Amino acid sequence: MSVTIEIAVSCTWYQKRLCWMMSSILQQKGNIPNIIFNVAYPQHNGNPTTEDVCKLFISNGLNVKETVYKNEIEMQKRGLVRNNQLKESSAKWILFSDSDMVYDPFFFEDLQNQLESTDLKNETRCISARRISLSKEYSKDYFNKIDQNIYPCIIENVAEFVSKWPIFKISNSCGAGYFQLANVWNIKKNHNGLYVNPHDCADVPEFEKFHKTKSDKQFRRMLGGTVTIKTKSQYHLNHERDNEEGCKHLTFQR
Repeated sequence: MSVTIEIAVSCTWYQKRLCWMMSSILQQKGNIPNIIFNVAYPQHNGNPTTEDVCKLFISNGLNVKETVYKNEIEMQKRGLVRNNQLKESSAKWILFSDSDMVYDPFFFEDLQNQLESTDLKNETRCISARRISLSKEYSKDYFNKIDQNIYPCIIENVAEFVSKWPIFKISNSCGAGYFQLANVWNIKKNHNGLYVNPHDCADVPEFEKFHKTKSDKQFRRMLGGTVTIKTKSQYHLNHERDNEEGCKHLTFQR
């Protein structure tokens, strides 16, 4: 029997990279687990909108769950968004990720095999893994100057394509929250079904100052720390950042 893994992301202004991520999930091979893709987003945001991206991938067979907010203000604190995604999850495992990741075609077959192993089957800590962060300048130049795709679209052989891009660094840190895999049953039984206590969420709102998602650290601490596993490659499609651009909140398509 296949394991159910729910991938939970948020998307504002990252719809192009989201298409690449969802393409890589659609292109998984082997003994694939039951994958649910949960994307939280504000209505009518981006070009294309997240609604249109979801519609395309649903029509191509991806199991997409939409967690919809009225506007960006409502979802400034990512920890609270993840509370809502957890509340609705019936999966065995939930993978909190970013909306700019691309996975090797056998990533989830390999992950499922590891989760069914004796070592991880009953793991209650936060499971972490490294990522390959692609060159900032190359990634920005590609999406801003080279990319001729008309979005929303499916990117063919996406993992093979990005595997040839120059690399910025390979990181073992999960500080950015790009890969936080956790046992849903444990969270609901022992931690009130929460990613973070809503009265103690340390996230810094996007429109007040430079955005900081400190709830990720709170989540890992709540689960008793992390355990790191080796996975198939996962690629980070690098991008412009608020602090590097000298503004509080970037509002252009990435």
